[in-house]
Amino acid sequence: MGKNKSQEIDLLYINEEKKKNKGGKSKKSPPKKQVKRDKQENVNNELFQFDEEIVIGMPKPANKKVEKKDKPVKKKTKKEVPKVKPKTKKKKSKIANVAKWFMLFVLLIGSIIYFLMSPLFNIKQIEVMQNSKITDEEIVSLSQIEPNENIFKILDWQVKEKIKQNAYIDDVKIKRILPDKLQITVTERTTTYMLQCINSYAYINNQGYILEINNEKLNVPIITGYKTPIEEIKPGNRLQEEDLHKLETVIKILETANSYEIGNQINKFNIEDKNNYEVFLEEEKKTAYLGDASNINTRILYLKEILDREKGKEMLIFLNVDLNTQNVYTREKV
Repeated sequence: MGKNKSQEIDLLYINEEKKKNKGGKSKKSPPKKQVKRDKQENVNNELFQFDEEIVIGMPKPANKKVEKKDKPVKKKTKKEVPKVKPKTKKKKSKIANVAKWFMLFVLLIGSIIYFLMSPLFNIKQIEVMQNSKITDEEIVSLSQIEPNENIFKILDWQVKEKIKQNAYIDDVKIKRILPDKLQITVTERTTTYMLQCINSYAYINNQGYILEINNEKLNVPIITGYKTPIEEIKPGNRLQEEDLHKLETVIKILETANSYEIGNQINKFNIEDKNNYEVFLEEEKKTAYLGDASNINTRILYLKEILDREKGKEMLIFLNVDLNTQNVYTREKV
């Protein structure tokens, strides 16, 4: 086999030389050994691709480097900034609808106000209720309501304040009966006691409000010995704080006396000394001293027994003792 190959190479070489000689001067051909070596390297290169294949026992060529495949670079995408959209037709129509309904609402309110202010609602009748002391005419006069005034122009708080200028009026309620009637309901104060002044009487109620100054003596108990200055005894005013506390005690005494059916016999109270209330029974010609009115139920019970036992006798009754250690006693008036 080796011989045939060398013969073939020699024949090829001779033919090549002939061709070159025919064309002119030939260059020096490489020696046979060099040709053999080159061909052998070509064969080996065809059999083995050192760049792409690994041969066991043979080192990788040092000159050539294995190229690494670059990883695909991800392109950074920019965050999309939301664009501000212009007002859409939908938003414009919504605003238009709101404006339209607002205008309709304003027109509706205006129409209602115009209707309520019409002459249809002018006052033609004023009715006063639950009054006994103060007349209807006086209450209407105090209210200062003008004839044919619109019923909705009346301010309730103003009317109440004006009517309550009268000391007898405790409370006022206003009611509109459409279309043209106004109803005024009043709560009056009642005279329950009188303050004895120099030449007259000041009527007061249970809350200590001064209702009226009059020369007429009413059939109610009289109170003397109060501390409120005479210049302050005016209708609409109220007793001073100290007199108000004493008035509470007087009310308690009278209520207890009424429970024993002798309250109608008491005509006068002296409240000057809060530690010793005096009670006057003019028809019985007796005066009772109740002390500070503690244990009032027991003291009034003693008073009732003495009144039943000593009818028609003029005397002083001393109930201002310590009921636990002392006895109630009486003394004839000198």
